[in-house]
Order: sequence, then C-alpha cells, then structure tokens
Amino acid sequence: MYLETPAKPAAARRDKPRIALMGEFSAGKSTLANLLLGQDISPVKVTATQMPPVWYARGLPGATILDRAGRETPIALDDLAGVSSRDTLAVKVFMPSEVLDFCDLIDMPGTSDPNMAQDMWDDILCQAEGVVWCTPATQAWRQSEAAIWEQMPPDLWSRSLLLITRMDKMLTDRDRQRVTARVRREAEAYFRDVLPISLTEALAARDDEEVLRRSGTEAFTDALIALVQEMGVVPPEAAETSAPAPAPRGEAADVRTIFD
Repeated sequence: MYLETPAKPAAARRDKPRIALMGEFSAGKSTLANLLLGQDISPVKVTATQMPPVWYARGLPGATILDRAGRETPIALDDLAGVSSRDTLAVKVFMPSEVLDFCDLIDMPGTSDPNMAQDMWDDILCQAEGVVWCTPATQAWRQSEAAIWEQMPPDLWSRSLLLITRMDKMLTDRDRQRVTARVRREAEAYFRDVLPISLTEALAARDDEEVLRRSGTEAFTDALIALVQEMGVVPPEAAETSAPAPAPRGEAADVRTIFD
C-alpha cells in the first residue's frame, strides 16, 4: 500500500495534526486506536466511563495529566485508573508508534458519557483538527449521532472521516453493501469520506496485505494519510524520542509501517 504525496501540498507546519476518535459507546474507537497504535491492548486499561479523553503522542513511554489551564503533570501509567474527568482535560500518553510520527490521536469518551460536561467537550474538541467518527454497522449512523455531528463546526466536516465499523457482523455481501450505501447517502455531505471497515479482522492479521485490503483498512489508512498530508505536517525536530522520521514530503509514504 503506497500513497503518493499530493502534488501541491499545503504550507509546511512544525507541529502535528491532532485527530480525535469519536462515536457512541462500543462503536470501536478503542479497537481503532489499538490498530493505529500497533498495540493488541491499549496501554490505558480502564473503561471509557472512568476516563477523560486519552491523548496519544509520540515519545518515550509515560503519561501526564493535562489540566484545563494547559499544565501537564507527570503520572505513572499504573495510576491512570484513578484520574477523574472532572479535574482533567485529557490524559496524555506517550509511546513509540509509527502513526504518531504523522499525527496525535485523541481517544474521546462515548458521546453520551455523563461524566463529560459540555464545556469540557468544547475545550478538548478545540484541540482537534480532524475527526474519525466510528459508527457500528449493526446500528449505523443513528439519529443521535447525526444530531451531535451536525452541531460541529462545518469547517471540521471536510477534515473528518466516517468509519462504519463491525462490518464483519454483517452476514452477507448484500447486507454490507446496503448498509454502506445508506450511510453514504445520509452522511456523505457531512464528511470528507465514508468508509466501511472490519477492525477485528485487521487486528487479527495486520501483517497480511490481502486482509488489510479486504477489511477496508487499506482504504481507511490511505484516506487518513491523505488527510494528514493535506494539513501540511512536518514533524518537529523531536529526535529526543530517537524515533525514525517519516518519509520526506514529496516521497511516497509506506502506510504499511503503521501496522508493524
């Protein structure tokens, strides 16, 4: 899987785009984070309702608490279960991961989480420049999801992807095609692209190119990389992580490395 850099990239920037993973509970956000981060189990082993947003960034393994004043306080990964969403804007988790060379990921709680006050939602979403919204194929693009998304700033729509997860739960190709066609018809005006995917299939065999293609992972990865590239990302000289640099702009990006 190769993706050519756009012929006319946006002006270069020194920081990395921040992509929020959103959706209702059990929509596949954490599974998506595991797939993108190259982890079988997320380093944050607590339930979504106990945690504020989890912000993944490239770095040596560790974590900090980000308060609403922008201050960061180190915290042990083993102590994350005790972090309250009432006092914390986000938990920042640092780890080595290929995808984090290209962007930061912010794993948001479910959109109906009662522990997240509206002002906290607004504050953290102000940090996001793009969104991957997960909607499960078995209940795809419910009215409650559409109502929330339509309240988002319209300029965010063109920088966001709608991911139809759990496609492996559809029993036939006809069912998969019908669900995908309906969601695209109802939601395509609100997103840059609408893409079906089987995350569990991809996680089970992410080193298999045919599985990545068949599961929809290849198409999603291409779309995500294209989105980030159009934002004009140039990673900072954060060589303190001793991480390998992404492909220089103007060269093809090998998106398979994200899943190594």
